Amino acid sequence: MGATGYVGQELVRIISGHPGFDLAGAFASEGRAALADVPGAGGVPVAGIEALQQRIASASPGAIVFLALPHGRSQELAALLLGMGAKVVDLGADFRFRDPAVYERWYGETHRAPQLLGEAVYGMVELNRSQIVDARLVAVPGCYVTAATLAARPLIDLGLVREGPVFVDGISGVSGAGKSPTQRTHFVSANESVGAYALLGHRHTGEMVQNLGREVLFTPHLAPLTRGLSATCYLPAQPGLGDYQLRDGLRGYYQESPMVEVVDGPPSSREVYGSNRVRIHAAFDARTGTLLALGVIDNLTKGAAGQAVQVANLMAGYGETDGLATLGVWP
Repeated sequence: MGATGYVGQELVRIISGHPGFDLAGAFASEGRAALADVPGAGGVPVAGIEALQQRIASASPGAIVFLALPHGRSQELAALLLGMGAKVVDLGADFRFRDPAVYERWYGETHRAPQLLGEAVYGMVELNRSQIVDARLVAVPGCYVTAATLAARPLIDLGLVREGPVFVDGISGVSGAGKSPTQRTHFVSANESVGAYALLGHRHTGEMVQNLGREVLFTPHLAPLTRGLSATCYLPAQPGLGDYQLRDGLRGYYQESPMVEVVDGPPSSREVYGSNRVRIHAAFDARTGTLLALGVIDNLTKGAAGQAVQVANLMAGYGETDGLATLGVWP
């Protein structure tokens, strides 16, 4: 659902090449459209919400529905689909928080399906793998949150970070803003320009606070890229660390996570372009007593559609990496 957006189109691309999933239908609220003019979409027809309900009613038990919708749009629809026996993977923000007050704080509206928040599983596979397997409803994390959490969370869990706030600088390609054009994403505004936005209040901040267990000051930036995302996290360090401790600790932490690669130098988003891989790097600055944790992802893949398929693989009993490219496109 939401097949005509950038994330929806990425889902169509990945699922169409998946060895186990069959694309049973593509749907959008406006309906009656087609993806024939979208490169790689293969002319997949798009139907409306009524057709989605009819398709679920005739589907075998355990069908999985991906909701690639703006925040606020999945709440009532998820309840309907779960009641019909489907499993739901929500790529929006509607089920990422257990507390409806926290959702309201960051999204400015009352949650309309609070009864589902306790059941929803947070869909960061590297942290919640075992919970996702048996879930009916999974909330895929935000793109900035994915890169920042996977880079910074291990350092906190390994006891390498002192108490204190975490600072995060994020840079994203223009596709992260979605398909609907705005003044900020207009070519003339975005081309040859890098600029911060949503100062002191970006909605992904609350998710980072939830994941890191610390106060977070997050500053996002828009860069003239189609896709790609980088997060640089600054954390107060325990004294006397060495870089070998950081890299060895990170590699041990992610030894069972095939989509995470720890590298010896700062990575670039181009290295993971078109893949579901995240590359992370960490360094210790003794002069300021600060840990740097860097993470890069493709915002449409590991930051959205690819991570959703990674989640669905676990829900359906497939291999975690099935249907997901492990290497980026280069050059």
